[in-house]
Amino acid sequence: MFLSLVFFVTGLLGFLTFTVVAAQYQWNRKVNIYLLILLLAASFRFFFNGIHILIPFPIDENIGMFFRSFGCAVFPCIYLYFKNLIEDKKKPSHVDLFHFVVPLLFGCSIFWIREYAPFLVLYYYFLFAGIALFYLFLSYVVLKDKFWTQELQGSSDNQQELLIRNWAFFFFVVCVLIILRLVITLFFDLWVATYSDGETCLWITAVVASVLFFKILLTDENLLHLAVKRDVKVKLALVFDDFWILSKPVSVDTEDLKLKYIVETKLLIYLQEMERMALKQLYFRTPSVSLSDFAVKLDIPKSHLIYIFKYHANVSFVEFKRIVQIYDSIDLIDEGYLQSKTLQSLSKKAGFSSYDPFLISFKEVTGVIPQEYEKINYNGFKSD
Repeated sequence: MFLSLVFFVTGLLGFLTFTVVAAQYQWNRKVNIYLLILLLAASFRFFFNGIHILIPFPIDENIGMFFRSFGCAVFPCIYLYFKNLIEDKKKPSHVDLFHFVVPLLFGCSIFWIREYAPFLVLYYYFLFAGIALFYLFLSYVVLKDKFWTQELQGSSDNQQELLIRNWAFFFFVVCVLIILRLVITLFFDLWVATYSDGETCLWITAVVASVLFFKILLTDENLLHLAVKRDVKVKLALVFDDFWILSKPVSVDTEDLKLKYIVETKLLIYLQEMERMALKQLYFRTPSVSLSDFAVKLDIPKSHLIYIFKYHANVSFVEFKRIVQIYDSIDLIDEGYLQSKTLQSLSKKAGFSSYDPFLISFKEVTGVIPQEYEKINYNGFKSD
């Protein structure tokens, strides 16, 4: 009775967590499709176990075999979650699908083994544990090489990265505890010949999962990204802070009232992502990028982006794109781009379709033409 209550409550808590996290999918960097899959799988597992213990009912053996056999598909999701978290991707790629080939083959073959070669079932316990440990190791490698070994400076711009790293460490520890419990249970089953399919001491996993769920639900940075409660410039370090109107608009058109609450809640996150995509991902180096393209790349509704430039920006999207391109060209000049390349090449590199608009825009932003800027920059460098 007690175990059924633990599993049932953990399942309900998991469904609540899944709902909250799914609502943050578009704007929370910690959320991607694989985290949603893991949360949903864990929620169903505990909820079903709780109901089954509380109200015993027969389960078709083939159905039970299906879930036990293909359950190892969650292990690639752990690795792919961390991989996509580091790469700041939300949607799966075609390459990701290759990681599910082995779990799929494992699930199909276990049906054949149980039917025609039951003496090999014991070996599949080792293979199941091996798949789990393999993807746990891959997760450790990708986090260690691309996340934990890189030093962060103490600037406010990196505080978001520090939060992401701390979250990744916490979630990795949770995965380690859950997988170790599973592996130890599987080998213990082999030792005493009970064959519980990893159900022994499942309450330990339920407790660990509950801690994870509570952290997601109660930690501010997961719900509001820590941006709403603190000073915007310090927290987000907006480069174009003079472009943005950070206060709520006094008057909003009737047709935009529905968007007001949604966009205002996520405004600071949207602005940070817009600048990051423009300045760090250099997305505007493609001349044909439109507002619709930018919205797709940001993974936010086009209507939200239109709302921002309508009520929270001192510049239009076209002007924002043009100024970002000029900033990019300035960085290229500072790096010595014109020492080996032409101005035409620079204009194309920065994302302008032709040279004349680039030259006009450069002078409007900097007050000088590119050759003069390069000369000033070069002389300043020599004097230093």
